Amino acid sequence: MLTRRFALALSAAATTLLTLSACGGEDGKAADDRKPTRAASSTPAESKQPSAAASSAEPATPAELLPLYRIAYGMSSSPMCSHVAWDDPGCGKDLTAAGELAGAMAESIERDFPGGEYTEVEKSAGQVVKAVNTVRKLGCYDMGSTPPKTDPAKLRELCPSMSTIASLSWLNFESNVTLP
Repeated sequence: MLTRRFALALSAAATTLLTLSACGGEDGKAADDRKPTRAASSTPAESKQPSAAASSAEPATPAELLPLYRIAYGMSSSPMCSHVAWDDPGCGKDLTAAGELAGAMAESIERDFPGGEYTEVEKSAGQVVKAVNTVRKLGCYDMGSTPPKTDPAKLRELCPSMSTIASLSWLNFESNVTLP
């Protein structure tokens, strides 16, 4: 389902870009006189297979990819779960999406920028994945495949704290992506 959403979003973005480029350029220049834009080297679902279009273009930067990944993974905002019940499944979905997005971004950076250009983004993405996996292992927010073994009274206290750590990791990741 995520692949389909991403494909639709990517298709819409490509159609918009093609339409705008056909209309003409900026400052009265013809569309053909502008510098080419950067293209994404692959989609999150195809992260192990570079696209044919990417062979001639530079890979997209994390800042360029994040909006597309947000659409593909259904992330409209930062995951903030400290204000909901420890077993709220909606929060679990938000945290899962954040972890999957961060993991896909880390894979993309590792593949497309092996020289370490975006090391801080890659590290912070890994921190998001680890934090989300910890919340999942505890069984918070209905994320675990099996019922949690920890006493629900303890989870009521522990889950909001752990989700806050995951949320802070996400915010750190976002700030690393958007820094120049």
